[in-house]
Amino acid sequence: QGARQVGSTFKPFVYATAIEQLNMSPCDSIIDGPFMIRKGRHNVTADWEPKNSDNKYRGMVTLKRGLANSINTVSAKLMDKVGPEAVVDLAHKLGVKSEIPLQPSIALGAVEITVEDMVAAYSTFANQGVYMKPQFISKIEDKSGIIIYEPIPESHDVLNKDIAYAVVKLLEGVTEGG
Repeated sequence: QGARQVGSTFKPFVYATAIEQLNMSPCDSIIDGPFMIRKGRHNVTADWEPKNSDNKYRGMVTLKRGLANSINTVSAKLMDKVGPEAVVDLAHKLGVKSEIPLQPSIALGAVEITVEDMVAAYSTFANQGVYMKPQFISKIEDKSGIIIYEPIPESHDVLNKDIAYAVVKLLEGVTEGG
């Protein structure tokens, strides 16, 4: 029930937004290098210059490698291209109920979200872009096996199945080589 800072687990939402809005693919490349968002852009109150956790830059990297290695500058550049509003909008469509600040720093996971909401959102990628509200009870039967209660699942389309598939492929890169 409690919200926790999600860190890099938020990055797939940024990538999904970039794939959807900019028609990008996991094979597209972006430069991993120093990057800054100037004060005033995207509600930033002071210049924001994210660093990679290892303080290294890799040059041109694919989106797949960027997510697999959780490269902060790549996430920040994608956030700059699509804007925080689009990322927050997609996260909410994916089932995140938490209030998300309209700041570029959310690209690095500077936001608190419940585990339930994160599970629902990630499940949407695996479910070909269809959101299914998590349910803890699938049905209740009496001792004779007669169904007393069976909830109707809440669902709605969020992403094109090709975009959801692309995000799943990005996430596979995390387990294969990240």
